[in-house]
Amino acid sequence: MNRKNLDSFLTCGYFFKYDNKKLHIDLSGIDREKYKGADENELINESARLWRESIAKDSTPNRRHLVPISGGLDSRAILAALLEHVEASQIQTYTFGSPNTLDYEIGNYIAKKLGTVHTAFDLTAYDYTIDELFDIAKRIDYQTHLFHHPPVRLLDEMYGDSLVWSGFLGDRFAGSYVQAISSKSLEEAKESFVRKNRYVRSCTLSASNDFYDLLEYEPIDIDRLSIDEQIEYPNRSAKYVAPHVLMEGYEYSTPFLYQPLIDFMLSIEDKHRKDQSLYRKMLLKTFPKEFSYKTKNNLGLPLSAPKIQVFAAKVAKKIHRTLFPAKNSFINYVCFNTQIRQRPAFTKLVKDNVCDLKSRNIINTLDIEKLFADHMTGKGNYGDALVVLTSLEIFLKAGFEP
Repeated sequence: MNRKNLDSFLTCGYFFKYDNKKLHIDLSGIDREKYKGADENELINESARLWRESIAKDSTPNRRHLVPISGGLDSRAILAALLEHVEASQIQTYTFGSPNTLDYEIGNYIAKKLGTVHTAFDLTAYDYTIDELFDIAKRIDYQTHLFHHPPVRLLDEMYGDSLVWSGFLGDRFAGSYVQAISSKSLEEAKESFVRKNRYVRSCTLSASNDFYDLLEYEPIDIDRLSIDEQIEYPNRSAKYVAPHVLMEGYEYSTPFLYQPLIDFMLSIEDKHRKDQSLYRKMLLKTFPKEFSYKTKNNLGLPLSAPKIQVFAAKVAKKIHRTLFPAKNSFINYVCFNTQIRQRPAFTKLVKDNVCDLKSRNIINTLDIEKLFADHMTGKGNYGDALVVLTSLEIFLKAGFEP
Protein backbone atom coordinates (compact mmCIF):
# COMPACT_ATOMS: atom_id res chain seq x y z
CA MET A 1 0.00 0.00 0.00
CA ASN A 2 1.32 3.42 -0.99
CA ARG A 3 1.06 5.33 2.31
CA LYS A 4 1.45 8.76 0.71
CA ASN A 5 -1.31 8.03 -1.76
CA LEU A 6 -3.57 6.78 1.02
CA ASP A 7 -2.93 9.97 3.02
CA SER A 8 -3.87 12.10 0.01
CA PHE A 9 -7.22 10.28 -0.17
CA LEU A 10 -7.82 10.60 3.57
CA THR A 11 -7.19 14.35 3.31
CA CYS A 12 -8.67 15.43 -0.03
CA GLY A 13 -11.03 12.60 -0.91
CA TYR A 14 -9.08 11.35 -3.92
CA PHE A 15 -5.77 9.73 -4.74
CA PHE A 16 -3.02 12.09 -5.90
CA LYS A 17 -1.05 9.28 -7.54
CA TYR A 18 -3.25 8.54 -10.52
CA ASP A 19 -2.85 8.56 -14.28
CA ASN A 20 -6.05 9.51 -16.09
CA LYS A 21 -5.17 8.09 -19.48
CA LYS A 22 -8.51 9.15 -20.97
CA LEU A 23 -7.98 12.85 -20.38
CA HIS A 24 -5.34 15.19 -21.72
CA ILE A 25 -5.62 18.93 -21.21
CA ASP A 26 -3.47 20.66 -23.82
CA LEU A 27 -2.19 24.02 -22.58
CA SER A 28 0.31 24.54 -25.40
CA GLY A 29 -1.96 26.93 -27.33
CA ILE A 30 -2.00 29.68 -24.67
CA ASP A 31 -0.87 32.97 -26.23
CA ARG A 32 -1.26 35.96 -23.91
CA GLU A 33 -0.05 38.38 -26.59
CA LYS A 34 -2.78 37.46 -29.04
CA TYR A 35 -5.61 39.25 -27.22
CA LYS A 36 -3.64 41.79 -25.21
CA GLY A 37 -5.52 45.08 -25.18
CA ALA A 38 -8.34 43.64 -27.33
CA ASP A 39 -11.75 45.32 -27.32
CA GLU A 40 -14.09 43.65 -24.86
CA ASN A 41 -17.01 43.49 -27.29
CA GLU A 42 -14.83 41.74 -29.84
CA LEU A 43 -13.79 39.23 -27.20
CA ILE A 44 -17.41 38.61 -26.23
CA ASN A 45 -18.35 37.99 -29.86
CA GLU A 46 -15.39 35.66 -30.38
CA SER A 47 -16.16 33.67 -27.25
CA ALA A 48 -19.81 33.34 -28.37
CA ARG A 49 -18.70 32.14 -31.80
CA LEU A 50 -16.37 29.51 -30.36
CA TRP A 51 -18.96 28.37 -27.83
CA ARG A 52 -21.60 27.86 -30.48
CA GLU A 53 -19.04 26.06 -32.62
CA SER A 54 -18.18 23.70 -29.76
CA ILE A 55 -21.86 22.82 -29.27
CA ALA A 56 -22.74 22.50 -32.95
CA LYS A 57 -20.34 19.64 -33.64
CA ASP A 58 -22.33 17.22 -31.42
CA SER A 59 -25.85 18.66 -31.68
CA THR A 60 -27.34 16.01 -33.96
CA PRO A 61 -31.14 16.51 -33.92
CA ASN A 62 -32.05 12.85 -34.39
CA ARG A 63 -30.63 11.43 -31.19
CA ARG A 64 -31.38 11.61 -27.47
CA HIS A 65 -29.62 14.47 -25.69
CA LEU A 66 -29.26 14.55 -21.91
CA VAL A 67 -28.16 17.65 -20.00
CA PRO A 68 -27.64 17.25 -16.23
CA ILE A 69 -28.61 20.73 -15.04
CA SER A 70 -27.72 22.48 -11.81
CA GLY A 71 -28.09 26.02 -10.55
CA GLY A 72 -24.79 27.13 -12.09
CA LEU A 73 -23.71 28.62 -15.39
CA ASP A 74 -22.05 25.80 -17.34
CA SER A 75 -24.93 23.35 -17.67
CA ARG A 76 -27.26 26.21 -18.59
CA ALA A 77 -24.76 27.50 -21.16
CA ILE A 78 -24.82 24.05 -22.76
CA LEU A 79 -28.59 23.86 -22.70
CA ALA A 80 -29.02 27.38 -24.11
CA ALA A 81 -26.72 26.70 -27.07
CA LEU A 82 -28.15 23.22 -27.67
CA LEU A 83 -31.64 24.72 -27.89
CA GLU A 84 -30.51 26.54 -31.03
CA HIS A 85 -30.27 23.12 -32.71
CA VAL A 86 -32.72 20.84 -30.89
CA GLU A 87 -36.28 21.45 -29.69
CA ALA A 88 -36.72 21.59 -25.91
CA SER A 89 -39.17 18.69 -26.06
CA GLN A 90 -36.39 16.55 -27.52
CA ILE A 91 -33.90 17.34 -24.73
CA GLN A 92 -33.88 15.41 -21.46
CA THR A 93 -32.57 17.01 -18.30
CA TYR A 94 -32.18 15.91 -14.72
CA THR A 95 -31.22 17.50 -11.43
CA PHE A 96 -30.12 15.68 -8.30
CA GLY A 97 -29.41 16.72 -4.74
CA SER A 98 -31.29 18.00 -1.71
CA PRO A 99 -34.53 20.02 -1.74
CA ASN A 100 -34.13 23.64 -0.59
CA THR A 101 -30.58 23.91 -1.94
CA LEU A 102 -29.73 26.24 -4.81
CA ASP A 103 -28.47 23.61 -7.26
CA TYR A 104 -31.52 21.43 -6.79
CA GLU A 105 -34.19 24.13 -6.75
CA ILE A 106 -32.74 26.31 -9.51
CA GLY A 107 -31.96 23.31 -11.72
CA ASN A 108 -35.58 22.17 -11.53
CA TYR A 109 -36.79 25.76 -12.03
CA ILE A 110 -34.72 26.27 -15.20
CA ALA A 111 -35.87 22.99 -16.74
CA LYS A 112 -39.47 24.06 -16.21
CA LYS A 113 -38.84 27.52 -17.66
CA LEU A 114 -37.11 26.14 -20.77
CA GLY A 115 -39.49 23.23 -21.32
CA THR A 116 -37.18 20.22 -21.30
CA VAL A 117 -38.23 16.68 -20.38
CA HIS A 118 -37.08 16.77 -16.78
CA THR A 119 -36.56 14.46 -13.81
CA ALA A 120 -35.56 15.43 -10.27
CA PHE A 121 -33.70 12.95 -8.07
CA ASP A 122 -34.05 13.71 -4.35
CA LEU A 123 -30.98 12.13 -2.75
CA THR A 124 -32.37 12.62 0.75
CA ALA A 125 -34.85 9.84 -0.04
CA TYR A 126 -32.41 7.57 -1.87
CA ASP A 127 -30.90 4.43 -0.35
CA TYR A 128 -27.58 3.14 -1.67
CA THR A 129 -26.98 -0.58 -2.02
CA ILE A 130 -23.56 -2.15 -1.60
CA ASP A 131 -23.75 -3.70 -5.09
CA GLU A 132 -24.48 -0.30 -6.62
CA LEU A 133 -21.57 1.23 -4.72
CA PHE A 134 -19.25 -1.52 -5.97
CA ASP A 135 -20.40 -0.72 -9.50
CA ILE A 136 -19.86 3.01 -9.06
CA ALA A 137 -16.45 2.44 -7.49
CA LYS A 138 -15.41 0.58 -10.61
CA ARG A 139 -16.88 3.22 -12.94
CA ILE A 140 -14.88 5.99 -11.22
CA ASP A 141 -11.75 3.80 -11.26
CA TYR A 142 -11.67 3.69 -7.44
CA GLN A 143 -10.40 7.24 -7.51
CA THR A 144 -12.74 9.58 -5.57
CA HIS A 145 -14.96 9.29 -2.53
CA LEU A 146 -18.48 7.97 -3.09
CA PHE A 147 -22.01 9.33 -2.42
CA HIS A 148 -21.67 12.48 -4.55
CA HIS A 149 -23.43 11.13 -7.60
CA PRO A 150 -26.96 10.71 -8.95
CA PRO A 151 -28.68 7.32 -8.62
CA VAL A 152 -26.75 5.47 -11.29
CA ARG A 153 -29.03 2.47 -11.58
CA LEU A 154 -31.90 4.80 -12.46
CA LEU A 155 -29.77 6.75 -14.92
CA ASP A 156 -28.89 3.49 -16.68
CA GLU A 157 -32.57 2.61 -17.03
CA MET A 158 -33.71 6.03 -18.18
CA TYR A 159 -30.81 7.44 -20.18
CA GLY A 160 -28.52 4.59 -21.16
CA ASP A 161 -28.57 5.43 -24.87
CA SER A 162 -28.34 9.23 -24.53
CA LEU A 163 -25.52 11.60 -25.33
CA VAL A 164 -24.65 13.19 -21.99
CA TRP A 165 -23.54 16.83 -22.15
CA SER A 166 -21.03 17.64 -19.44
CA GLY A 167 -19.93 21.11 -18.31
CA PHE A 168 -16.60 19.66 -17.17
CA LEU A 169 -13.99 22.42 -16.68
CA GLY A 170 -16.22 25.25 -17.85
CA ASP A 171 -15.87 27.31 -14.69
CA ARG A 172 -12.12 26.74 -14.44
CA PHE A 173 -11.36 27.76 -18.02
CA ALA A 174 -13.67 30.76 -17.63
CA GLY A 175 -11.59 31.96 -14.70
CA SER A 176 -13.04 30.70 -11.41
CA TYR A 177 -9.53 29.74 -10.27
CA VAL A 178 -7.92 33.07 -11.14
CA GLN A 179 -6.74 34.46 -7.82
CA ALA A 180 -6.21 38.06 -6.76
CA ILE A 181 -2.76 37.12 -5.48
CA SER A 182 -1.10 34.16 -7.20
CA SER A 183 1.40 31.87 -5.49
CA LYS A 184 5.00 32.96 -5.89
CA SER A 185 6.57 29.51 -5.77
CA LEU A 186 5.73 25.89 -6.48
CA GLU A 187 5.85 25.03 -2.78
CA GLU A 188 3.44 27.84 -1.94
CA ALA A 189 1.12 26.77 -4.76
CA LYS A 190 1.05 23.16 -3.52
CA GLU A 191 0.31 24.21 0.05
CA SER A 192 -2.45 26.54 -1.15
CA PHE A 193 -3.89 23.81 -3.37
CA VAL A 194 -4.13 21.24 -0.60
CA ARG A 195 -5.53 23.77 1.87
CA LYS A 196 -8.31 24.78 -0.53
CA ASN A 197 -9.07 21.26 -1.71
CA ARG A 198 -9.08 19.52 1.67
CA TYR A 199 -12.26 17.46 1.89
CA VAL A 200 -11.98 16.14 5.45
CA ARG A 201 -11.99 19.20 7.70
CA SER A 202 -13.70 17.87 10.83
CA CYS A 203 -10.67 15.88 11.99
CA THR A 204 -7.33 14.51 10.82
CA LEU A 205 -7.40 11.07 9.22
CA SER A 206 -4.02 11.09 7.48
CA ALA A 207 -0.84 10.08 9.26
CA SER A 208 1.08 12.96 7.65
CA ASN A 209 0.97 15.65 4.98
CA ASP A 210 3.97 14.16 3.22
CA PHE A 211 2.16 13.62 -0.06
CA TYR A 212 2.60 16.96 -1.81
CA ASP A 213 5.27 15.47 -4.07
CA LEU A 214 2.54 13.34 -5.68
CA LEU A 215 1.04 16.46 -7.26
CA GLU A 216 1.81 16.60 -10.97
CA TYR A 217 3.40 19.72 -12.39
CA GLU A 218 4.80 20.34 -15.87
CA PRO A 219 5.96 23.97 -15.76
CA ILE A 220 5.10 26.52 -18.40
CA ASP A 221 5.85 30.24 -18.32
CA ILE A 222 3.91 31.85 -15.44
CA ASP A 223 3.29 34.84 -17.70
CA ARG A 224 1.07 32.48 -19.68
CA LEU A 225 -0.64 30.71 -16.78
CA SER A 226 -0.28 31.03 -13.01
CA ILE A 227 1.39 28.26 -11.03
CA ASP A 228 -1.90 27.75 -9.21
CA GLU A 229 -3.78 26.92 -12.41
CA GLN A 230 -0.88 24.79 -13.60
CA ILE A 231 -1.32 22.70 -10.46
CA GLU A 232 -5.12 22.65 -10.73
CA TYR A 233 -5.66 21.10 -14.17
CA PRO A 234 -3.49 17.93 -14.01
CA ASN A 235 -4.47 17.23 -10.41
CA ARG A 236 -7.92 18.11 -9.07
CA SER A 237 -9.50 18.49 -12.52
CA ALA A 238 -8.04 15.29 -13.94
CA LYS A 239 -7.96 13.13 -10.83
CA TYR A 240 -11.00 14.24 -8.81
CA VAL A 241 -13.55 15.99 -11.01
CA ALA A 242 -13.15 13.97 -14.22
CA PRO A 243 -13.54 10.46 -12.73
CA HIS A 244 -16.64 11.62 -10.92
CA VAL A 245 -18.51 13.64 -13.57
CA LEU A 246 -17.32 11.52 -16.51
CA MET A 247 -17.82 8.10 -14.94
CA GLU A 248 -17.76 5.04 -17.17
CA GLY A 249 -20.93 3.76 -18.78
CA TYR A 250 -22.12 6.76 -20.80
CA GLU A 251 -21.27 8.60 -23.99
CA TYR A 252 -20.24 12.18 -23.29
CA SER A 253 -19.94 15.45 -25.09
CA THR A 254 -17.55 17.84 -23.31
CA PRO A 255 -17.84 21.15 -25.19
CA PHE A 256 -15.52 23.06 -22.85
CA LEU A 257 -12.70 20.75 -23.97
CA TYR A 258 -12.99 22.05 -27.55
CA GLN A 259 -9.36 23.03 -28.14
CA PRO A 260 -9.93 26.38 -29.93
CA LEU A 261 -12.16 27.37 -27.00
CA ILE A 262 -9.53 26.34 -24.43
CA ASP A 263 -6.86 28.30 -26.27
CA PHE A 264 -9.06 31.39 -26.36
CA MET A 265 -10.30 31.26 -22.77
CA LEU A 266 -6.80 30.79 -21.34
CA SER A 267 -5.21 33.40 -23.61
CA ILE A 268 -7.35 36.42 -22.74
CA GLU A 269 -6.10 38.74 -20.02
CA ASP A 270 -6.82 37.87 -16.42
CA LYS A 271 -8.95 40.97 -15.98
CA HIS A 272 -11.45 39.29 -18.33
CA ARG A 273 -11.17 35.93 -16.54
CA LYS A 274 -11.31 37.01 -12.91
CA ASP A 275 -14.73 36.19 -11.45
CA GLN A 276 -15.54 34.73 -14.91
CA SER A 277 -16.19 38.30 -16.08
CA LEU A 278 -16.08 37.86 -19.86
CA TYR A 279 -17.84 34.50 -19.70
CA ARG A 280 -20.75 36.00 -17.76
CA LYS A 281 -21.03 38.92 -20.17
CA MET A 282 -20.98 36.57 -23.15
CA LEU A 283 -23.78 34.44 -21.68
CA LEU A 284 -25.95 37.48 -20.95
CA LYS A 285 -25.48 38.91 -24.42
CA THR A 286 -25.75 35.65 -26.38
CA PHE A 287 -28.52 33.93 -24.43
CA PRO A 288 -30.49 36.77 -22.78
CA LYS A 289 -33.61 34.68 -22.14
CA GLU A 290 -31.89 31.71 -20.53
CA PHE A 291 -29.73 33.92 -18.31
CA SER A 292 -32.49 36.30 -17.26
CA TYR A 293 -33.38 33.69 -14.64
CA LYS A 294 -31.79 33.22 -11.23
CA THR A 295 -28.45 31.46 -10.85
CA LYS A 296 -26.51 29.86 -8.04
CA ASN A 297 -23.49 31.97 -8.99
CA ASN A 298 -25.33 35.13 -7.98
CA LEU A 299 -26.81 33.59 -4.81
CA GLY A 300 -30.19 32.97 -6.43
CA LEU A 301 -30.26 36.23 -8.40
CA PRO A 302 -30.00 36.65 -12.19
CA LEU A 303 -26.58 37.45 -13.69
CA SER A 304 -27.85 40.92 -14.51
CA ALA A 305 -28.71 41.72 -10.88
CA PRO A 306 -27.20 45.03 -9.61
CA LYS A 307 -24.02 44.68 -7.52
CA ILE A 308 -25.71 46.18 -4.48
CA GLN A 309 -28.40 43.50 -4.63
CA VAL A 310 -25.79 40.74 -4.88
CA PHE A 311 -23.89 42.27 -1.95
CA ALA A 312 -27.08 42.29 0.12
CA ALA A 313 -27.65 38.63 -0.76
CA LYS A 314 -24.11 37.80 0.41
CA VAL A 315 -24.71 39.55 3.72
CA ALA A 316 -28.00 37.71 4.16
CA LYS A 317 -26.30 34.42 3.40
CA LYS A 318 -23.58 35.08 5.96
CA ILE A 319 -26.14 35.93 8.63
CA HIS A 320 -28.18 32.81 7.81
CA ARG A 321 -25.10 30.58 8.05
CA THR A 322 -24.32 32.08 11.46
CA LEU A 323 -27.84 31.58 12.79
CA PHE A 324 -28.45 28.19 11.14
CA PRO A 325 -25.05 26.52 10.62
CA ALA A 326 -26.64 23.15 9.86
CA LYS A 327 -28.62 24.53 6.91
CA ASN A 328 -26.40 25.26 3.91
CA SER A 329 -28.25 26.01 0.69
CA PHE A 330 -24.96 25.73 -1.22
CA ILE A 331 -24.36 22.05 -0.60
CA ASN A 332 -24.57 20.18 -3.88
CA TYR A 333 -25.61 16.76 -2.65
CA VAL A 334 -26.89 15.88 0.83
CA CYS A 335 -25.93 16.89 4.34
CA PHE A 336 -23.97 13.80 5.36
CA ASN A 337 -23.92 14.81 9.01
CA THR A 338 -27.70 14.56 9.06
CA GLN A 339 -28.09 11.62 6.68
CA ILE A 340 -25.76 9.39 8.68
CA ARG A 341 -27.68 10.10 11.89
CA GLN A 342 -31.24 10.03 10.58
CA ARG A 343 -31.47 7.48 7.74
CA PRO A 344 -31.25 3.95 9.18
CA ALA A 345 -30.04 2.31 5.96
CA PHE A 346 -27.27 4.86 5.56
CA THR A 347 -26.38 4.62 9.25
CA LYS A 348 -25.93 0.85 8.94
CA LEU A 349 -23.96 1.14 5.69
CA VAL A 350 -21.51 3.59 7.23
CA LYS A 351 -21.22 1.78 10.56
CA ASP A 352 -20.60 -1.63 8.99
CA ASN A 353 -17.91 -0.34 6.66
CA VAL A 354 -16.01 1.86 9.12
CA CYS A 355 -15.94 -1.02 11.61
CA ASP A 356 -14.60 -3.34 8.91
CA LEU A 357 -12.01 -0.71 8.01
CA LYS A 358 -10.89 -0.48 11.63
CA SER A 359 -10.18 -4.20 11.68
CA ARG A 360 -7.70 -3.72 8.82
CA ASN A 361 -5.58 -1.59 11.16
CA ILE A 362 -4.45 0.86 8.48
CA ILE A 363 -5.86 4.02 10.05
CA ASN A 364 -3.84 4.74 13.19
CA THR A 365 -4.54 8.45 13.71
CA LEU A 366 -7.76 7.93 15.66
CA ASP A 367 -10.31 5.39 16.88
CA ILE A 368 -12.71 4.99 13.94
CA GLU A 369 -15.48 3.34 15.99
CA LYS A 370 -15.31 6.15 18.56
CA LEU A 371 -15.45 8.70 15.72
CA PHE A 372 -18.68 7.09 14.51
CA ALA A 373 -20.12 6.92 18.02
CA ASP A 374 -19.25 10.56 18.72
CA HIS A 375 -20.91 11.57 15.48
CA MET A 376 -24.10 9.64 16.25
CA THR A 377 -24.36 11.17 19.75
CA GLY A 378 -23.78 14.69 18.44
CA LYS A 379 -20.39 15.20 20.08
CA GLY A 380 -19.07 16.29 16.71
CA ASN A 381 -19.99 16.48 13.03
CA TYR A 382 -17.76 13.97 11.27
CA GLY A 383 -19.80 13.26 8.16
CA ASP A 384 -16.96 14.23 5.83
CA ALA A 385 -14.54 11.81 7.52
CA LEU A 386 -17.08 8.98 7.68
CA VAL A 387 -17.88 9.34 3.96
CA VAL A 388 -14.19 9.05 3.07
CA LEU A 389 -13.60 6.11 5.42
CA THR A 390 -16.68 4.28 4.11
CA SER A 391 -15.60 4.90 0.51
CA LEU A 392 -12.12 3.55 1.25
CA GLU A 393 -13.45 0.36 2.80
CA ILE A 394 -15.77 -0.23 -0.17
CA PHE A 395 -12.82 0.21 -2.53
CA LEU A 396 -10.75 -2.27 -0.52
CA LYS A 397 -13.58 -4.78 -0.43
CA ALA A 398 -13.77 -4.50 -4.22
CA GLY A 399 -10.09 -5.46 -4.47
CA PHE A 400 -8.53 -2.04 -4.98
CA GLU A 401 -5.14 -1.28 -3.41
CA PRO A 402 -4.00 2.35 -3.09
